[in-house]
Amino acid sequence: MTALVGVATLGAGFAGGYLTQSQGSPGGRPQPTVTVTVPGPTVTATVPAAAGAAAAPTLNTLPSQPPSSPKASTARVLLASPDSGRGGSRTVVTGQGFPPDTVVRISFVIKALGGGEYAHRDLRDTKTDAAGAFSVEVSVPSDLDHYTEQNAYLRAQVGTEGTPTETVFDLLP
Repeated sequence: MTALVGVATLGAGFAGGYLTQSQGSPGGRPQPTVTVTVPGPTVTATVPAAAGAAAAPTLNTLPSQPPSSPKASTARVLLASPDSGRGGSRTVVTGQGFPPDTVVRISFVIKALGGGEYAHRDLRDTKTDAAGAFSVEVSVPSDLDHYTEQNAYLRAQVGTEGTPTETVFDLLP
């Protein structure tokens, strides 16, 4: 168990990179080569096995420009806080990754286990900000209490077309 923790810690020290060590030819002295792979260029150094050897480590040069940063995710995210409650309770629905300055409809949906919807209640419309985010308080429909054993979701959808974004809501008896 200790070895696994040490490897995980070592890997984390290289920001998700990999550490490898290769041994020389069979029967010869090992020539350790350490390669650290992280986003950007690979730097390889070969260290002579014999102490006091004349050869210096070989290093690849790094580019003069830093690597470009990864692009931010544009995936839509929808959260409810709290994410459970009885009919009539209130929850705050928060979303991000939606188109900026766009109307989003918030709905409460009860789904059948095999797909399809038992019930669908539009709760309210809201508008995203310039970054495509929103936060709005809604009331859980009180007439759906008899669906407590079904799959309940809060849904955010832009317009009438496109894929809705949903988050699970635990409808309590």
